[in-house]
Amino acid sequence: MRCNSDDLAHYMQASYSHASMHIFITLSAVAVFIGTRHVFSKIRNEMANLTVIIIGAGPIGLTSALIAVQCKRVHRLVIFEEENRSRVENRSYQITIQPSLVSFLRGYGVDFDNLEGEWQDGCFYTRVGVYLEYIIHVLPLYRAETDIKFGTKFSRDCIDTIDVMSGRKLVLCCDGRTGLAGQILGLSDECAYHSTASFGALAAIERSSQTLVPKPEIRVHNIGFDLSAYVSSELEEKSKSTFSLKIFGNSRCRFLALAVKKSDTKIVKAMKTVLDKSKTETAAYISDCDTFVITEGDASRSFNFNTGMDINLGLKSLSSLKPFIERITVAETEYNIMSSLIYKMEHSDRICKYFLKYGLKEYLFM
Repeated sequence: MRCNSDDLAHYMQASYSHASMHIFITLSAVAVFIGTRHVFSKIRNEMANLTVIIIGAGPIGLTSALIAVQCKRVHRLVIFEEENRSRVENRSYQITIQPSLVSFLRGYGVDFDNLEGEWQDGCFYTRVGVYLEYIIHVLPLYRAETDIKFGTKFSRDCIDTIDVMSGRKLVLCCDGRTGLAGQILGLSDECAYHSTASFGALAAIERSSQTLVPKPEIRVHNIGFDLSAYVSSELEEKSKSTFSLKIFGNSRCRFLALAVKKSDTKIVKAMKTVLDKSKTETAAYISDCDTFVITEGDASRSFNFNTGMDINLGLKSLSSLKPFIERITVAETEYNIMSSLIYKMEHSDRICKYFLKYGLKEYLFM
């Protein structure tokens, strides 16, 4: 029995040593796998890059391009623009850049001190062609490969050009309110209508004899108008409505925006309600070709009241572009992809909701 007990003890000790060796080998293999996977994932993330395709070389499109080429993840930039370079750089209408956006754009290297324009109360007024020409000039100075396809209208035929591009891609639709790029790429064109709770009208005058020199805005508030000749005689005599008037544009093209806060007085009801709409789908991911698609500016049908500073609503939305690029370049799982899309859509939604609540007060009434 002693011999059998010794044999059993020896057997159990051998079995224990054998099991311990298996556990050690298994744990070592798991540790190596986890370590290798971590290193591989880290290397892949460091090497991950993105091709950015922008449709439209307007202020929103080219500002997006300026942001994109400064993201270390972006290795290639392609821009589709229907008009030729000369027409883009000679666009005559004026834009106004608010102080907060001046600071934002300075952060991306925009040298306002060397741009033709005029300053007033921290706002920068310039002809849009001057701003676009500046960005077109500086884009090639960055490391990303840049290809601006002037005179090329984006159509369904261009989708094949995007599909054959290797790696992950981001398409930014910046082709304006009437653009069809988002629809061509599969985004829903469904829109939700909203009211700015104001009434308004816009008039314009063009003086061809004048030059395209930028002019600061003129704002006049609490103007009393006698509209009795144009409305029903049943208006109460004591009913008076005050309006805000803004004159903007350059020496050649001047615009007058007239607005009044919505109320129940008959004289105000005689004016037309200003309605606008916003796209319900502004971001999507196409898994077949590993492509993200987003809309920016007027292409997203964002609220665009004619205040002279309407273009800035699109520029504000671009503050989330760089973080979005960082997120989608390394997004691997479905959860990461959806989180990135939700991040971008929620930011755009906040911009629009803010405009609905404070926009006209900030841009026109104050």
